[in-house]
Amino acid sequence: MLTLPLVTPRLQLRDFCASDQAAYRQLRLGSAFGQHYAAHQLSPDFSDALLQQFIAQQQATPRRAWQLAITLADGGTLVGSVGLRYTSLAGEAQFGIELGEAYWGQGYAREAGAALLHAGFNPLGLHRVEADTHAANLPAQRLATSLGFVPSRQEGDRHILALSLDMPGVLSERKLLGAQARLNRHAGYWQLATPAQPDFYFGNLLLPDQAPLQRDVWEARFDAAFAGHAGVQHRTLLWAMEDEDCAARYQPWLDAGYQYMETVALLLTRDSLRPTRLPAGHTLRPLASENDWQQWASLLAASRDPGHDEAGYRRFLGGLQQRYLQLEHSGHGHVWGVFAGGQLQASAGLFTWQALGRFQMVATAPAARRLGLASGLISALAEWGLARVPRLVIVADAHYHAIDLYRKLGFVHASREASLCWWPRH
Repeated sequence: MLTLPLVTPRLQLRDFCASDQAAYRQLRLGSAFGQHYAAHQLSPDFSDALLQQFIAQQQATPRRAWQLAITLADGGTLVGSVGLRYTSLAGEAQFGIELGEAYWGQGYAREAGAALLHAGFNPLGLHRVEADTHAANLPAQRLATSLGFVPSRQEGDRHILALSLDMPGVLSERKLLGAQARLNRHAGYWQLATPAQPDFYFGNLLLPDQAPLQRDVWEARFDAAFAGHAGVQHRTLLWAMEDEDCAARYQPWLDAGYQYMETVALLLTRDSLRPTRLPAGHTLRPLASENDWQQWASLLAASRDPGHDEAGYRRFLGGLQQRYLQLEHSGHGHVWGVFAGGQLQASAGLFTWQALGRFQMVATAPAARRLGLASGLISALAEWGLARVPRLVIVADAHYHAIDLYRKLGFVHASREASLCWWPRH
């Protein structure tokens, strides 16, 4: 839900009310304003019907449209309207904006649009917004481009532009972060920030629209984006791979201390799952006691990247544990463990939201590998998750042997993502 009004330096975005009738009629007049509308769409009766529709949408439960009045912060004058309307696809919406002729050319449309889009991608949790414009409406297309939209498709005389973050790995992690995370759009990239856990490298990162090349440029962008974010001492970039990348392409980054990684996001559905069972003598249950969590931290610390010092990594795990406990308390899922004689042998988390679930931190003790524990654990959690949501996602190192394990269980390829990460070595 949005908390209204949305406030910008010069504007307030609020719900429409019946007393806006005369002002709304007036702002929709003018020959330039109406050049891309049919004549009947500019009549007072049509404007009145739109206003009544906007007001009625406010009462819907759940609310599926946010058509807001754009007013000047100084005086409250109504100058336009901006809206997001959910489509039939989860996490997607349509965007529209109109501004009275007298207020064109002053940056109000971009200011209002940016404010509502920011709210759409954050408290509303959208991952894709489309803007539909007439092919001849070049100012609207320029506005959309300035807000980060890119051409998507053409339908007759309509141009469809889209602003999206269509990476299953990132999207599922963002859902896990919930309200702690903030998604901001910049020219050419997204910024994902999680101030409550600044040492979480993949919760505080930049998401370039295209593979990054110039290290100095992207380091400057990262530092500027995270200036004032206490505790962020790393730099992480992550992007969707459109072709085959390799570490050699990023040798200058590697020479500067970056780690390059390619990951694969895999999806599982009820129809594709091929279940297996845990070997005899093992017990599967959610972590519950302090001793369980201590064993979990030791298991993960033992399998950490050698570039991370143990003390710092355990601090990170402490923040992760608190986040997982909050999700568990809210009914989203658990971190499970496979135990033998009271000793934790393997663990993984699974948390669900609406139509999607995400696996977290799959790990097996070195002495317990090749016993079928990971397969049995993931299979059992998948059955639990798929009884609640239609799709589950798991993200793994593209070159890690576990990929074959996941595919044997029925996971299928969804996307390939690459990342560069630098952190201080101690």
